[in-house]
Amino acid sequence: MRRFPRPTLPAVAVTLCLLVLTSAAALATSRSIDRREDQLLNERARQAAATVDRRTDRYIEKLVSTRGLFLASADGIPLPREYDSFLRSQDISRRIPEMQAVTFIQEVSRRERSAVLRRLRRETAASGLPYPDLDGFQPPGSRDRYGVITYAYPITRNRNAIGADLLTDAVRRGALDRARDSTLATSPAPVRLVQLPDELSIVIYLPIYAGPDQTPDRDQRRRRFIGSIGTGIRVADVMRDVAAESDDDVRLYDLGYADGRTLRRLIRSTRPENANDDRRSRDIELQTAGRRWILTYSSDDHLVGDIERVVPILIAVLGALVSLLAGAVVASATSGRRQALADLEASRNELARSNEELERFAFLASHDLQQPLRTVSGFLELLMRQQGEQLDDRGRQYVDMALRGTRQMSALITDLLTYSRVSREDRPLEPVALDEAWDAAVGQLQAMIEESGAEVTRGPLPVVESDQGQMTQLFANLISNAVRYRGDAAPTVRADAERVNGGWEVAVQDNGIGIAPRDQAMIFEMFRRLHADDEIEGTGVGLALVKRIAERSGGDIAVESEPGHGARFVLTLPAKEAPRAR
Repeated sequence: MRRFPRPTLPAVAVTLCLLVLTSAAALATSRSIDRREDQLLNERARQAAATVDRRTDRYIEKLVSTRGLFLASADGIPLPREYDSFLRSQDISRRIPEMQAVTFIQEVSRRERSAVLRRLRRETAASGLPYPDLDGFQPPGSRDRYGVITYAYPITRNRNAIGADLLTDAVRRGALDRARDSTLATSPAPVRLVQLPDELSIVIYLPIYAGPDQTPDRDQRRRRFIGSIGTGIRVADVMRDVAAESDDDVRLYDLGYADGRTLRRLIRSTRPENANDDRRSRDIELQTAGRRWILTYSSDDHLVGDIERVVPILIAVLGALVSLLAGAVVASATSGRRQALADLEASRNELARSNEELERFAFLASHDLQQPLRTVSGFLELLMRQQGEQLDDRGRQYVDMALRGTRQMSALITDLLTYSRVSREDRPLEPVALDEAWDAAVGQLQAMIEESGAEVTRGPLPVVESDQGQMTQLFANLISNAVRYRGDAAPTVRADAERVNGGWEVAVQDNGIGIAPRDQAMIFEMFRRLHADDEIEGTGVGLALVKRIAERSGGDIAVESEPGHGARFVLTLPAKEAPRAR
């Protein structure tokens, strides 16, 4: 039965750090999905609002074209036959069937009332159209002015409205006066039409003035005003396309005139039976014919796919697994080091045996840690091959994030194992030619150097007592950092050495982006990074490993840098006079 190592402070710290990073990644992914869902909800709300806008614009355009008939008439008012023929030619009944009527509301004074009535009787009788007999304006009464529906199309379903005086209704009178005084299309609050007494309808009025100028000066508007073209449309017809395009709840509210006080009143809902207050909703304000409306789009469904919503859970599970395994590796390495030091005091042979067991454990731990990462990576790649066409761009992005996370975790495991081995002293220090270690590091990084166009050079380097492989690792880390943290210019990296106070200073200079003075101490600590993974990938172990190798060789390392002016890493090592390798 395998005995698990006891937790140690470094192992707990590594585990907690990785768990925090995993939680942050899962939370960030979840929030990104929520933002995506919000964007989809906004897009659907805007599309619904645009549908309503297009419909109301279409009605106003039809009123404007009808006003052109009046402008083309010799007397400013066409004959009933001309009015009917024009609108029939527009094929309104087929193209815009929801327009219940296109009416002409004529402004008539008390003095003009009798003459207008006689003319209307004469012209409607001569037209041969089925206009009703008019015994007087409806309702009767004596007023200073009247707003009479004299023409209506189609006549058959609007006979009851012909002859009606709209100025007796305060709501309609206010809208007609606003249209007259503004020269713009104006709509009152939703009303009930004579033709449709059981449903709310939207009414729009467009003013007509005598003469070709339909935007007269303010002082001429009332004097030149003839009347208005009006139309009525069921609110249900306005919302028909919106309801057909979506199963979600879309509600339309009337807020009153744009320059008046807000009175929020529900006009129509596509799903009145749905009273769920927990739905996500968006409000879009519309302005139509001088009226302010609010379209509220609500949805209680998830707008992103189930596959996308699984990604944060996958990241959390994978991260937790790797965090625990990484903590076990660090705990094992720390426990093994303590055991090795204790065994050294008792017996060098026992130390050799313990180190051999530790090597086997490290190999097995590395294999055990890498295996789940390879499994997850393989299944993610299989998901992309078999289900990639079903994923949208956002879903593929999340899978790519998970794949990148497995690669980072694999690199982190490798770096942690390398870091844990550095301080082991079972392998004695020996003379190392630093120029050979530098050249070996350059050879390892040749592909990266060529790809980046970097120039990597050195001067003569000394021989010191260290470990050949570890010094090669040290130089490789410094060179790769210089290439990855580069500026706009091609990277240049150079190593030089000089004798200082009886020892050696080996300086590695680059022309990269530099390091701020406040950050120079922390970069040699484990997992301390100055850049996010989406900017420059890394594990936060490389420079900590460099410092560990320098200290094991009896020296130290420091950095001199300013942002934008590159960095100079200075490695101090004891002088060990030894013959140079030829």
